Amino acid sequence: MLGQLLVSHARLSMVHKLRGLALPEPPEALLGLKYGVFVTVEGIVRSGGYERREVRGSLGTVFPMQDLGHDVARIAARLAVSIPRFTEFDLRRSVVEVTLVEGLSEWDGDLSNFAWGREGVYVEAGERRFVVLPQTIIERRLFGEALLRYVESMGGAGGTLYKFSTRIFYEVRPEGEVIERELWKSRVIKQFVR
Repeated sequence: MLGQLLVSHARLSMVHKLRGLALPEPPEALLGLKYGVFVTVEGIVRSGGYERREVRGSLGTVFPMQDLGHDVARIAARLAVSIPRFTEFDLRRSVVEVTLVEGLSEWDGDLSNFAWGREGVYVEAGERRFVVLPQTIIERRLFGEALLRYVESMGGAGGTLYKFSTRIFYEVRPEGEVIERELWKSRVIKQFVR
């Protein structure tokens, strides 16, 4: 239920923004909730008889700004206009994913207690701030020391590391059923953990 609300509200907010309309009112169930949130749009690319998803854009924050309903709308709207040449037609052919972020806490980089597929990393390195979501960790196979090397390459040595927990909701097909992704069950992670 929560996932369906989040994804449909994000999608509707993008449609409103692309049409030049005011953002829609958030569903009441989202108004009292405080989470960091990321919205991602993935286009469906067909090639050589295969179908794959390709990230068109992703935007979000690890810190709640207002409440979940308003934050999702604002982030989704900004994302829709930040993707080059993105139209309502493109949106109808794309899947929308919403990642909730909670439990942000300072992290010493100890990989033995890192929950692969559930946790992400937030880095503050001088003026630079960036996030590595669990989806990125899996897609780029940033397991073990590779994650720490990646973080250092992005922000330089000496940054402050934080980790956070996520819940990820996405559409199975464009405008289709919404499910919660269980990345920790991925065979890629299982191969790494062995």
